[in-house]
Amino acid sequence: MKKLLIMLIVSCLMMVCSVGLAANDGKDLGKQQQVAEKLMDAFDGEPVPLYAQVSAGFSDNMKQAVTEEAFAELQKQVRIKFGTMKEAKFFTFQRFDQADRVTYIASFTKEKIVSMIFAFDKQNKLVDFAFTPVQQPAQQAQQPAAQEAAK
Repeated sequence: MKKLLIMLIVSCLMMVCSVGLAANDGKDLGKQQQVAEKLMDAFDGEPVPLYAQVSAGFSDNMKQAVTEEAFAELQKQVRIKFGTMKEAKFFTFQRFDQADRVTYIASFTKEKIVSMIFAFDKQNKLVDFAFTPVQQPAQQAQQPAAQEAAK
């Protein structure tokens, strides 16, 4: 009976500890999502946030690399290549030893699927990001054409 009681207490303590550790991950993810979503707001049409609002979540190195002029050029290049963002959905959150990665899947007017990856340091500051079009398998693209030809 004593062994059972001790095992029950140990199990409860382990569950409480694991919930406490997961809470920190959730807080970090929430902060990182706010920074990523503020940056994504710059690509989804009006109103466009000011550079000062977007860069508040940047690391010092990122602020040096992405100045206000470079940010305006980035907005222009994204609109030329992808168009205006229609929607973005959270996809994954990955924790590493020295950094975290938050990924969104977005849809633009010119590109159907774009992977938006944001890298953060342990202080939840944005250190890097990348927007990459996702190519759909050729079989799916050919299927509608084959259906139309059959009609």
